Amino acid sequence: MELLDNYFKSIVLLFQEAPWAQTIGLVALVVGLSAFLQKSDYLLKRNLTIYTLLMGIQFLMLDLWASALAAWLGTFRTYVSMRSRSTAVMWSLIAIVLIFALPTVRSVTEVLPIIGNILGTWAMFKEQGLRMRALMFVGTLCWLTHNYLVGSIGGTVIEALFLVVNANTMYGFIRQELHESKKE
Repeated sequence: MELLDNYFKSIVLLFQEAPWAQTIGLVALVVGLSAFLQKSDYLLKRNLTIYTLLMGIQFLMLDLWASALAAWLGTFRTYVSMRSRSTAVMWSLIAIVLIFALPTVRSVTEVLPIIGNILGTWAMFKEQGLRMRALMFVGTLCWLTHNYLVGSIGGTVIEALFLVVNANTMYGFIRQELHESKKE
């Protein structure tokens, strides 16, 4: 019980230290959840565009520049991936993340969103359906670890929920594939 009490006290403290940033993170949580509930790749990407924009704002407000840049580049990446699947564009976006976000890294923790961004970029440009979501699952693990370590309440909750919801959607894809293979 004491562990749970300490957990809630730390959440309240984080919220008191940066109420506007944490509020934006909680709004992003709602938008992000709606993304991974989608079976449509287009709707997933549209909602992720809005989600990563909001998370970038939160990270900027928490003075986490590398994380904000990785999130905003993720916003741009997701938006572009809705219109193109070009390998050249994908590699350009990965290069941009490395060129702009890596120099702002101040700790190993800030490398995690960069890795998550690169995995998400590959997923959105080169994969679809189950394979896209599987790569995004690993990228989500990177973001979850980062958000927990930097004290982003909404970011930690949303990434944990992304894992659960995305795993459930992936399970649905697997069940559908198994059902279709039984028909053949």
